[in-house]
Amino acid sequence: MSKQNKVLDAVVSQIIERIEETGVLPWQRPWRASSQPMNMEYKNAYSGLNRWSCILAGYTSPFWLTFPQIKKFEGKIKKGEKHTKIMKVALIEKKRENDKGEKEVYARWVQPVKYYKMWNLEQVDGIDSPEVIQDGTFKIEACEDVANGYEGAPSVLVGGTEASYAPENDVIKMPAKNSFTSPEEFYNTLFHEYAHSTGHPSRLNRRTLVQNDGSFESETYGKEELVAELTASMLCGHCNIVKKVIDNSTAYISGWLAKMKAEPRMLMASAGQAEKAFKHILKD
Repeated sequence: MSKQNKVLDAVVSQIIERIEETGVLPWQRPWRASSQPMNMEYKNAYSGLNRWSCILAGYTSPFWLTFPQIKKFEGKIKKGEKHTKIMKVALIEKKRENDKGEKEVYARWVQPVKYYKMWNLEQVDGIDSPEVIQDGTFKIEACEDVANGYEGAPSVLVGGTEASYAPENDVIKMPAKNSFTSPEEFYNTLFHEYAHSTGHPSRLNRRTLVQNDGSFESETYGKEELVAELTASMLCGHCNIVKKVIDNSTAYISGWLAKMKAEPRMLMASAGQAEKAFKHILKD
């Protein structure tokens, strides 16, 4: 096993362990954009798989520190507290000569290179928390802003009982808003379908959508669903609404755990694709 695979395996194993302990999948845990996890010293926000590692840890504070940083700020880790692994990744590019003899990139991917042991500020004594500006307001208006601000969005047909996205004609079908138990449920579902639509060839051209044959048992279907779940959760967090847990059954959770154990890179790749979908919808 390569060093890079060992890094990824360590981080995914940590996530799997926490899912088994809590019975909660990462995208089912509420979070708010105003408390997006970040390094306390540098204020750089974590994205991709690191975002979900922090969220699943379950702390309220968004701030994370390495052991040397804790010492620098004259803090002390509380007795019995466990660290969280945060990956450092590198962008790998493969180049070749074109017909003109020029070097051009023909492949690009993100590769884990190492991980850091991090502690949340709540696990530390002796360090004052920086001020966190939190809106905290429960705003359906923010959901409407996202829905109206999605440039080049697919058509949305409202009516019936089905929520779906059809890439062949670039159309989303949604039941009427009043048929949902709450406005939050409506927008959570809409965001899920919006996430799928970002994979259309005219947008991000995501392989898991474009090459999906529609079979619920296919490999690409499972990966595309994971991208949509993660993206919807991020959009709900952005709008300061709690993502409703649609399915927390043992079978549902066990199914995802089996996929993660069999293919650790799936979770990293899906988290990265969800970040792209999230930013595409928000034009971030």
